[in-house]
Amino acid sequence: MTYYLTLFDGKKKSFEDVKHVFNYLYHEDCIITDGEGNTRTREEMKQTHAKKLAMASKCTLLLFRVITFDTIEIKYRIVNDEEDKVVYQLLTTNGDNRVVKARVMVEESLEKDVIVCEKLLGSKFPSPSKNKRESAEGDGKKQQNEEEEGETAKRRKLGD
Repeated sequence: MTYYLTLFDGKKKSFEDVKHVFNYLYHEDCIITDGEGNTRTREEMKQTHAKKLAMASKCTLLLFRVITFDTIEIKYRIVNDEEDKVVYQLLTTNGDNRVVKARVMVEESLEKDVIVCEKLLGSKFPSPSKNKRESAEGDGKKQQNEEEEGETAKRRKLGD
């Protein structure tokens, strides 16, 4: 599985280049279930992977753990021009170590517009800091109060 993820290296590829690895990894009767309970077939997964390879997707492995002799837990980040998301998968294998069941859940995802803006800006959006706002607003209010007090003092002197 880790080798298969390394094939998503950020370079455009044809699915034919990785088809033999996909066929070895996923059993013909493999069933994929997403976080909402929708099921997909191996052929639908193959089409999705072909699309990701054509978009020059890059996968970064975040977690790989063997839970039992036939259950594997993986988490990876997939990035391309249209998406940036963290995917969690719970895979069940058969005696030949081929995936027969996969539970796929998207943990984090950024929208396409956010990705485009981040690329244009060259960095992540800064998180708003309340301290900076409060100090800027506070300084303005303080200065305004001082000016009002000064005017009030002038009026008192004139009225005396």
